[in-house]
Amino acid sequence: MVDRILKALISASVGLMALLYVAHNLANYPQAFDFFIYTTSHVDQVAYPVTLLPIPPKWLIIIGMVLVFTLEAAAGIFGLIGGWKLWQLRRADTASFEAGKSWAKIGMGCAVVNWWGLFQAVAIAGYQLWQMPLGEGPFYGSFFYGAMGMMALIYISQRND
Repeated sequence: MVDRILKALISASVGLMALLYVAHNLANYPQAFDFFIYTTSHVDQVAYPVTLLPIPPKWLIIIGMVLVFTLEAAAGIFGLIGGWKLWQLRRADTASFEAGKSWAKIGMGCAVVNWWGLFQAVAIAGYQLWQMPLGEGPFYGSFFYGAMGMMALIYISQRND
């Protein structure tokens, strides 16, 4: 029973975190847009001045932002729905509880794809965000947020007795 309660709470907590991040991004949309422009501009890249990914047009930056915000929102919504579903099934038989994990797993997967796939792979590695003065926060933050999503996904996916 303890594992079932923890799985519900962990799914909900990662979901809440994701929703708070997307809410802050939307509340600060102009600054978020400027940050995306900055991180893809190749400015302030003194350690490795050659970046293989091109500077994208503004319309592509908007598509990237929509993708990031959508994945954050999906991680949040599905994480909370998954947490609620697991909470409701905490006393159910094993088969029902296992079947009820889908929303939580989708939510955690969205978190991992966003923070490890988009941030770590595209922004950090592709645009070398790691070397920019304003890149340190997203560099470390996206790793930790992705790790939280991945650890939660692994834990939630473990079969209960």
